[in-house]
Amino acid sequence: MDIVRKDPLSGFPGVRTQDVGELRQRLSGLFSVRSIDVERGAQRDFDGHLNHCELPNVGLSYARYGAAVTVSLAHTDVFLQGFPLRGGGSLIVDGSEALISRGHGAVGGPGAEVQLKYSPDFENLIVRIKPQALTRKLSALLGRPVDPPLRIATDLSPDPAAAAAQFRLLEFVVGELDRNDAALPPLVLAELEQALIVAFLCNNRHNYSHLLGGQPLPSAPRQVRRVEEYVEQNWDQPITIEALALVANTSVRSLFYSFKKSRGVSPMTFVKQVRMRHARAMLANADPATNVTSVAFACGFSNLGHFAKYYYSTYGERPSDTLRMAVRDAGSE
Repeated sequence: MDIVRKDPLSGFPGVRTQDVGELRQRLSGLFSVRSIDVERGAQRDFDGHLNHCELPNVGLSYARYGAAVTVSLAHTDVFLQGFPLRGGGSLIVDGSEALISRGHGAVGGPGAEVQLKYSPDFENLIVRIKPQALTRKLSALLGRPVDPPLRIATDLSPDPAAAAAQFRLLEFVVGELDRNDAALPPLVLAELEQALIVAFLCNNRHNYSHLLGGQPLPSAPRQVRRVEEYVEQNWDQPITIEALALVANTSVRSLFYSFKKSRGVSPMTFVKQVRMRHARAMLANADPATNVTSVAFACGFSNLGHFAKYYYSTYGERPSDTLRMAVRDAGSE
């Protein structure tokens, strides 16, 4: 008797269609797909299958097409990574081209332009992660604000061992989601979702990889260390770039260059990072009388809208969310 193979995530059916436009419309909402073009003469073979499971911060998808297709993504607003299961093809990410095969998929972040060409037998799993979830996790791992924003590298030559380890984790999570006998407890599923996010951060190259890998920051020049000490001691006072240059006994231009070279950010961005770290600590240890406005003003942010936007971009959550959780936790003690 023939054994019927079940597609991954078969318990989460999305689309079964021979209409290219219908599949494109469904994929557009998930991955910012701009177009799906079927190879000439293969339209009758097209058989689009999409399964999709949406977790709070991570989406997991399985897709196959039944025909050779070209898929274009434009300015996606999420982080994506593909894990080919069968077949092959090629990809172009922001102008860089490479082949796709099992163990070698595509990865990209918000704003990326991606074109993918798949063979008729191509099948893959796709991990889709919300930027705020990655930012929140990265900030927790680093113990500091994420500024500048996370930027994924166009890694067309991934480390095979790292890719294999990441795929094993994904395979395990998908396998557990596919089980019919016993569903995972919500707490366990939440932990596995977090593991997928950490794996993405640790196994793909980005502008914070050197910090996650344990490589220390380069030794800073004496002027930079002076400024860092001054800011840590005076973060709640008015600070200007001219005052920092005076502390360092150097020109504004030289100080800016030294900071960018040794710390990767400008001196005033460092000031914002220190103030934001203090603001988060104040919100996370708040009492019932604390409010977001008072914390923002106490930490040198005169524009509440700018403070909230910067807080969200560096921690992946709103300041009001941090405050609400702190008050709730204090009330439960």
